Order: sequence, then structure tokens, then C-alpha cells
Amino acid sequence: MSNTEAKSSTLAARTLRTALVLVAACVIFVGVLSVVAVAVTSRALNAGSAAQATDTPAAKKPLSI
Repeated sequence: MSNTEAKSSTLAARTLRTALVLVAACVIFVGVLSVVAVAVTSRALNAGSAAQATDTPAAKKPLSI
């Protein structure tokens, strides 16, 4: 194997490794971002439904005159 072929295969291996690292970093970043978005959304929806349940007119006592 000549020196040029060795450099070419080394370059290809480094390029492949770099591409895999970048893809893995993107997958991790998007995964964490998705988990945070779901947690924030579910917490906001739960808080909204709890507030709505306490504001219903049937739950209030009628005022006497």
C-alpha cells in the first residue's frame, strides 16, 4: 500500500468518525430538547386544568341576602 492510499483511508476513517460524532450529538441534543418540551407542556396543561377545576361556578357557595 502506498503512502497516498494510507492517508486516504485514514482520512476516510476520521471523516466517518467525525460524522458519527456529529450525528450522535444532534440526536442527544434533539432528544433532550424534546424531553424538556414535553415536561414543560404537560406541567402547563396540568396547571391549567387544576385552575379551571377550582374556577367552576358550581364549586362556589351561593351568597345569601
